[in-house]
Amino acid sequence: MIHPTKIIGHNEQLKILNESYNVQFPHAWIFNGMKGIGKYSTAVSFIRSVCKIKGSNTQNFFEINSEESPVLVDDIRLLINQINLTNANENQNCFIIIDNANSLNFNSYNAMLKTIEDPPSNTIIIFISHDIKRIPKTIASRCIKLDFKPLNKKNMFEFCKYYEIDCKHFDLEKKFFLTNGSIERLFFLISEEGKIIQEYFDKLEKNKIFKMSEFELFYDLIAHNYDKLFSSIMNHIFFIQKGRFLKYYQNKAYIRKILIFFANIRILYIQNLNIDKKKELYYLLSEYIKTNEY
Repeated sequence: MIHPTKIIGHNEQLKILNESYNVQFPHAWIFNGMKGIGKYSTAVSFIRSVCKIKGSNTQNFFEINSEESPVLVDDIRLLINQINLTNANENQNCFIIIDNANSLNFNSYNAMLKTIEDPPSNTIIIFISHDIKRIPKTIASRCIKLDFKPLNKKNMFEFCKYYEIDCKHFDLEKKFFLTNGSIERLFFLISEEGKIIQEYFDKLEKNKIFKMSEFELFYDLIAHNYDKLFSSIMNHIFFIQKGRFLKYYQNKAYIRKILIFFANIRILYIQNLNIDKKKELYYLLSEYIKTNEY
């Protein structure tokens, strides 16, 4: 279902789409940029505008491959058949959004290729890509690429104000760097699990020591959803270290600490050691704490 939305931070992209639509609109696009910054929302907003869609009316609009419902090659083939039926009316455009396009497999891309090469005259396909390098050249070369940038701090404050996002437990002014310009990342940071991670790292930052008792408590709080949260912890560390790198880039001794940290973590994963989750997290955090002195 399409929901109304206000697009923040991507007015230039909407301008390009609208101006192109009023002339000769390409039939295949790749919206490329970091995950969680509003590419999908921009696509939906544009489609609503040009098709004058109101409420839940989604005629001539298809969307597939959400994170909740990954697409299979048979789904692609069924979609193509639906497109051919829908396009019996040549006075209406048919829009297709393929979300998380990087996750499609080889067969799914092949099934889409023929439609991209020889599409019905009024069919428009939009691939939502988080990394265009992972899209086959046979697909990418036949699409118009539209790049999206992460939101800046002003955009993020505007987004929070407009949608009345409660950030009272997250200092957006001081900790904006942790969002990496991603709305999706912001939502995680203000969630209960995001708060747990932030509070733990704030303690590490303040005390500059690795307390086993605090680690045990932290692990118990995240163990129920470890696989998902470990990725978030890795992102959290990366953005902290990135911020430190930019702030202290003239301090060669400290920069060397950060580089050694990343090198050690890289070696751990290249070796693919079969260690349990708790030991994995312990190693990551014990190495991280070594970079807390600067």
